[in-house]
Amino acid sequence: MPDVDRPRGAEQALAGEKALVTGASRRLGRRIAERLADAGAEVALHYRTDRAGAEETAEAIGASSPVLRADLSDPDEAARLVEEADQALGGLTLLVNNAATFRRTPLESMDASDFDTFMSVNARSVYVLSLVAGRLFKARGRGAIVNLADVAGLVPWPGFIPYSASKAAVISLTKGFAKALAPEGRVNAVAPGPVLPPVGEPSEQGEQAVAKTLLKRWGSPDDVAAAVIFLATAPYVTGQVLPVDGGRSVNG
Repeated sequence: MPDVDRPRGAEQALAGEKALVTGASRRLGRRIAERLADAGAEVALHYRTDRAGAEETAEAIGASSPVLRADLSDPDEAARLVEEADQALGGLTLLVNNAATFRRTPLESMDASDFDTFMSVNARSVYVLSLVAGRLFKARGRGAIVNLADVAGLVPWPGFIPYSASKAAVISLTKGFAKALAPEGRVNAVAPGPVLPPVGEPSEQGEQAVAKTLLKRWGSPDDVAAAVIFLATAPYVTGQVLPVDGGRSVNG
């Protein structure tokens, strides 16, 4: 990533970089894309169904960002997404694997299909995207990947077992690809805790999650985006998982 011999100000830390952000139409993905653009990167924006949201993200960035559709549960579409972003940007240098599916899976109604759904979207897509992008980075001698894991991948939640397993897989993929792509490429992950109330979840569920943090408060999308920027610009950091969780992962 940025040349360590030519330090830049924070506002230009990613000048010249070409990034793909998956799930960039809303919530964390939108804020990450905005912050990458603020840091000087050109950003390609992925969406699955919400094209209008992805276009709103592009408008917020204020640049002619490529807006690309793919169903990441389909390995062929995931691979094609990287190729399209690489072509649209003129050479991909940064992949941010943010897109994921999330919902409660109570023990009483959980079945095998839930495991397949979460693993295909949340884990296999990271595998395919990282494989295709990683080969480009390895061949070109540079590049970085930042994955969005979750504190649930470190401390599984009983009401979200397949989701937690999929995020644990993201953590394992982060470490495995860090080894495979070194020394040319770097791979790290951010593991957010309570930073946004889950869509459709009761408010008391979110408050319970906040109560389990050491800081006893919600984080924000900016907290996560700042961690992504750090990992994208830290030339001597690879294979690491950075919890951004208010201390939830160390609080039992």
